[in-house]
Amino acid sequence: MAEPLADPLADPATALPAGRPPAPRTARERVREEMTAEILAVARQHVAKDGAPGLSLRSIARDLGMAPSALYRYFGGRDALLTALILAAYGSLATEAERAAEAAEPAAAERNVSDAERFVAVPRAMRRWALAHPHEWALIFGTPVPGYEAPEDTIEPYARVAAALLRPLGEAHAAGRLRGRDGDGDGDGDSGEGRPVSAVLRDAVAPVADELLPGVPVGTVVRAVGAWTTVVGTISLEVFGHWRNTILHPEQFFDATVRDAAEALGLR
Repeated sequence: MAEPLADPLADPATALPAGRPPAPRTARERVREEMTAEILAVARQHVAKDGAPGLSLRSIARDLGMAPSALYRYFGGRDALLTALILAAYGSLATEAERAAEAAEPAAAERNVSDAERFVAVPRAMRRWALAHPHEWALIFGTPVPGYEAPEDTIEPYARVAAALLRPLGEAHAAGRLRGRDGDGDGDGDSGEGRPVSAVLRDAVAPVADELLPGVPVGTVVRAVGAWTTVVGTISLEVFGHWRNTILHPEQFFDATVRDAAEALGLR
């Protein structure tokens, strides 16, 4: 994999004194960044044409007019390049999701927009991004590439997207605004509709509960995971062409589906 650039903030012992700007990048660092960006751009073209399983460093090097051995100075192999593409896609999607979530907050305060309406903002942004970047959406939410296992580096940007989506839910719960389904009845956990949440299901959603929705009743967390699944699945069905001749107005259908998810979460 390409060598990361030195980060003086990664080690407190090497941190810069307060107020001192970081040292300017060297010419070598700038060239490396530019070359890395060019490699990734060509790699995206290859993924769009041949799919992620067909990604080949040799073919990319040929398109760039480089020897394959030179390309390995930037990426240690196909998996390293694939990881870089996935991280870039997740990062781009996460940025759009966070922008949508942040833009919805002042709008809610100024126009008395409901929590449910705020919730719709991030799925809409995710759908727009997916339709504009279908191959990158497929790279992160499509069929797994045989023989490739994504590293833990992908967890952080993935969680950023989910956190942006669930922000209105966490805030509505904290403010006591969830509509009558936010209980956690007995020790087994209650979904708010009299259906106990088993210990197995509680354990299944523990990472979401601990990291994204701390303090939210487990029944609500289960529904939140269902809402995430609904959003990603509905977008994927459209991006991958499964709505053709089935759903004639996919945008309106998507909005209705997301609003149903918000209602199921108790947002109002």
